[in-house]
Amino acid sequence: MNDAVSLFRRVECGTEQPVLLHELEARVSEDGRELIVSRYRERYGESGDTQRHEVHRRVPIATLLKWMAREGTAPQPSR
Repeated sequence: MNDAVSLFRRVECGTEQPVLLHELEARVSEDGRELIVSRYRERYGESGDTQRHEVHRRVPIATLLKWMAREGTAPQPSR
C-alpha cells in the first residue's frame, strides 16, 4: 500500500480530552491511475460517546491533470 500524504490535521481539545479530530489525506492507488482523497472526522461527546465519519473519493489522475491544465490557462482576475 502507498503511503498517504497528510494535507490537513486538526485536533480541538476540551478541558480534559480532545473533542474533535479532523484529518484529510491523499494517496495514489495501487495501480497508479487514481488519486484517493480520504477525510476522517471523530467527534467526542461529553457522555463518552464517539461519532466517526470517514469518506474516500477517487479521482483518475488523467482527469486531474486535464483539470489542472485547463485551470492553469484560465484568465486570472486582476487584483
